[in-house]
Amino acid sequence: MTYPQELKENTNLLNGHFPLNIFRNQVSAGSLNRCILGLHWHEHFEIIYMMTGSAIFHIDSQPYEVSPHDILIVPAGGLHVGYSLTEERVEYLAIVFNATLLNAQFPNPVHNQFIAPILDGQVSFPIKHEGNEPGIEPLRQVILRAIDEFERKELAYEIAVQSQLYYFFTLLSRKYLPDRRLKKTSAAYSHNIARFKKLILHVENHYASKITIDEAAQIVCMNAYHFCKTFKKMTGRTFIEFVNLHRMDEAQRLLEETDLTVTEISEILGCGNPNYFTKLFKKYKGIAPSHIRKVLGKSDS
Repeated sequence: MTYPQELKENTNLLNGHFPLNIFRNQVSAGSLNRCILGLHWHEHFEIIYMMTGSAIFHIDSQPYEVSPHDILIVPAGGLHVGYSLTEERVEYLAIVFNATLLNAQFPNPVHNQFIAPILDGQVSFPIKHEGNEPGIEPLRQVILRAIDEFERKELAYEIAVQSQLYYFFTLLSRKYLPDRRLKKTSAAYSHNIARFKKLILHVENHYASKITIDEAAQIVCMNAYHFCKTFKKMTGRTFIEFVNLHRMDEAQRLLEETDLTVTEISEILGCGNPNYFTKLFKKYKGIAPSHIRKVLGKSDS
């Protein structure tokens, strides 16, 4: 499905010749069910490799619980979000790349038969691959070699990373291409995904403005009851929780990158009462705003 250009997330890929980036995400110990990956989508593939801790990721409305060594493959355009299932530290690696990285430069019938159908979304395969399932080790080793090449950045590392990912999808093709064909997504479901991305964009651009359930439902052309039910199914959170979480993510950025006071940040985010803002921040981040300032050696005056 093609989405409007203005709904795309501006994922930080290295460049047009090597449209890939690898993120080592480390989330400190904190409250249970804290957000470890904000709700978003992009036109790129994303491979998530769990290192430590446990979490649940919602990918296109489906929940996937993961533990160390589990692998998730987020299809291009997939709406996804993640929450911790532990109070302990969580770490996972995310390989984000555009399908153009693996597209054949010249006509290649083997590529067209075995790789292109996966890149084009014509072939389905499981999103989750458990770390102890039979046949997972080759996939895991490919991921680790790609990450090692990327982080060491030796001469021509780009070719090494590209070749590992090509091999990764070759392994998927060998396992799933013969008997798993993608059923066409219903037009209604695809339309729902697009409408919710429009709402997400609205919240991101107007985080300081209050928005009611009825107003949000109007944006996606649903009644309030169906909207609440569908939003929770797709994201694992209520709409109010999502809005508050996005505001607290922005609050953390302002606390870390500016000298604005807690009161000023509270007003910018539309929270009004600083005490309510502090309570909300502690609920979603597990610590007080003043603690972040203290760690950074900043005062709140």
